[in-house]
Amino acid sequence: MTTTTLSAPDQVLLTGLMDKLGYVPTQARGIRLRGMCNPDGSLRWVWPATMHEPLFLEFYNAASPKAKLFEWSVRLAFACGLQGLLFPLLPTRYGRTGVQGWPMTDFALFTGTPGTYRKAVCCHTNTTGQRFFVKMPLTPAATLCVQAETQALRGLADRPAVSFRVPEVAAAPHAGFLHQTSVKPAQAARASCLTPRHLAYLREQLHETSVRRPLADTTFWQSTEAQVSELQGLPETRIPYGLRAKLLQLYHRIDSEQVAALAFAHGDFTSWNCWLGPDLVALYDLEFAQPEAPLLYDLFHFHVQQGLLVSRRRPAQVRAAMWQQARAEFPALPEAELALAWQLYLLHHVSRYALAYHVQEAWHAQVQWQLTGWNELLTLELAPHAAHRQLCLYDFLDSLQPRAGVVLKQRAENAYYPGPTADLDLLVSRPQVARSVAFLRSFPLVRSVAVRRQAHMRSVDCFFQDGTFLSIDLLHELWRKSVSVMDGAEVLAHARHAAGITVPALRHDFEYTWLFYWLNGSDLPAAHRRHFEQCTPAEQGEMLDHLATKYNLHFSSIGAAATHQPALAQEVREHLREHSGSGFFRRQWRALCYGWGVATSFFRPNGFVISFSGVDGAGKSTVIEKVKEHLEKKWRKRVVVLRHRPSVLPILSAWKYGRAEAERRTMASLPRQGLNQSLKSSLARFSYYYLDYLLGQAVVWLKYTSRGQVVLYDRYYFDFINDGERSNIRLPERLTKALYTFVSKPRLNFFLYAAPEVILRRKQELSGEAIVQLTLKYRTLFGQLAGQYPQSRYVPIENDNLDNTLALIGQYIQAEV
Repeated sequence: MTTTTLSAPDQVLLTGLMDKLGYVPTQARGIRLRGMCNPDGSLRWVWPATMHEPLFLEFYNAASPKAKLFEWSVRLAFACGLQGLLFPLLPTRYGRTGVQGWPMTDFALFTGTPGTYRKAVCCHTNTTGQRFFVKMPLTPAATLCVQAETQALRGLADRPAVSFRVPEVAAAPHAGFLHQTSVKPAQAARASCLTPRHLAYLREQLHETSVRRPLADTTFWQSTEAQVSELQGLPETRIPYGLRAKLLQLYHRIDSEQVAALAFAHGDFTSWNCWLGPDLVALYDLEFAQPEAPLLYDLFHFHVQQGLLVSRRRPAQVRAAMWQQARAEFPALPEAELALAWQLYLLHHVSRYALAYHVQEAWHAQVQWQLTGWNELLTLELAPHAAHRQLCLYDFLDSLQPRAGVVLKQRAENAYYPGPTADLDLLVSRPQVARSVAFLRSFPLVRSVAVRRQAHMRSVDCFFQDGTFLSIDLLHELWRKSVSVMDGAEVLAHARHAAGITVPALRHDFEYTWLFYWLNGSDLPAAHRRHFEQCTPAEQGEMLDHLATKYNLHFSSIGAAATHQPALAQEVREHLREHSGSGFFRRQWRALCYGWGVATSFFRPNGFVISFSGVDGAGKSTVIEKVKEHLEKKWRKRVVVLRHRPSVLPILSAWKYGRAEAERRTMASLPRQGLNQSLKSSLARFSYYYLDYLLGQAVVWLKYTSRGQVVLYDRYYFDFINDGERSNIRLPERLTKALYTFVSKPRLNFFLYAAPEVILRRKQELSGEAIVQLTLKYRTLFGQLAGQYPQSRYVPIENDNLDNTLALIGQYIQAEV
């Protein structure tokens, strides 16, 4: 016979449980036990080796096809007497003490799910063949649950029921135990989805137990408030910060003074806590039963638990299926009441179990499944009311396992709130890079994700459904071009936990920040300098000593180290090149990788060109300045502003006066003051500037748009068509318009205009009549070009309100980005 071994904790647990059943370890005679373990190797089920029926399957939820196959295989093995081949003997014999808690012939023991509410359950038959279950709490919280279930069962026994039944409480064999009859009906079955029999039970509860009360007066709300408050007040916890922050946001969205509809709820209504009979549902495990819970609490719970723990479906799919069934089966319930009930369920359920997991030492895989699922469900619930960028920050930082990644250059008081336009820089392991990218791609509120690959990092740009944006740099090595500046593995190994996230050790944080700016030839910005100067004198000394030890550079203070010194910076570069991790061949390999990354960036162009046109005084300069700021801060785009043309060729007067003097003269003179009347002269001037456009469009692509930059033109070629006099050119509009065919077409073209009196208040360079004529010509031209070149947008905008103008332009830019 095969005998297995047990871990010391499992052996202690089993000995204690057998003692409760009236057995003690013995050297001879006694009974032998067989058992089955969990996937992690811990003991799950135990039964006498002589038992001929797999009584332990009473604990098993055979709802899925895979589970049903396992149940069938076990029953077949027992029927053939082959159970010894599947289930080994446990090492210890147990003898009766003579003090039996209750009459038993055969029994099976479930050792309980580890955690706050852990309890063992014994299934046994008496001498008449009747089957019972005995719950034996193993924690103080489980003791309270067993007491609550006993009270709930006795209360339900006094209430007539049509669609369900519950166990009867038998005489307790031991103080603190719950001894109850089996409620399993004939032809019992389980189901992985809610059936008409489940729904009949839910309808009966709504019909028989529904009440309406001010939410603040209910025990349910009071306990939920206490749970949320306790969760927020935890000084140190493994419960993710983002999850707790979203729970608090949801809590503040609920008006506790409103009247809420409530009804009885099982509290843990799942496929494994009920049996389906021919015409009813048999319920058990009612330790979380609530006399007054939000409507359809049990329906919500069934979908969430089945979806997250059994089916392993995406939370968004779980939520959609749940809402579809709730609306279809309970159409009389108002939408607002359903929405409130769902929010109350989330708040209560998540906060209760989060507190339980807070005190639970070992987290099994199901805990992580639930934390991830709850996070997404809360995100979806808060999506109409919170910035999607912020919700993604919550979920993404929560998803990082301890030491899987560290946040670099973290200067905000809390990394979960880095600022409305700030990037997020993380050092992660190579495997974590792929996991993080996959997480961001699958975030439920993301509209699109752009990933830019470089040799030592991935840059991920996330564009969300509400128009917000987040850029995350995932570095797996700390390089600067061909030189390794720090050992990433060492930084990860010495990382510390701070404010819910993992950050580098203080010396590594200072070193990385210092190197980042010094190697780029600049001082440490004031925000970084203040951050390190606010550290204690001992901590500042540690940072400076680290630089002295590693780089042989001695600074008297953080301020001195923060000030860039070119000669010392060159010494640092030499030191890094000579470092053992930056040998010649390694440097060449990194240089090759860096060069390849730069070269391949030309084949992933995601930059584009925007032009702004309009008469002088239409507000172009202000709009361009605001759009540039918006692109740089919100969308993290590098922006280049060009005036009128690419300017590959200098203005014509530069050949006579030089570039600087020619530009000064141009700025000093008013437009449309040229005296040129010659067709030949106009052709020559136009040809020169037209050549600039033809040559310049290639230069603009190579230098800017191919590298993802955005080019803003303050005026564009359209001036040659509609307002050639501005450039001292007088040519037929048909000619200049036809030649636009060969000019690069900006992705977005905006013509800004306003009423003549508005423009004249800003500038008096044109007459009111000229303003009206030019506005009409530009609007006509843009209408024609919009039909001729549909791949570009030609948009006239009346710029009488700056905020409205910027909002409209922002919509077009967002669509392009």
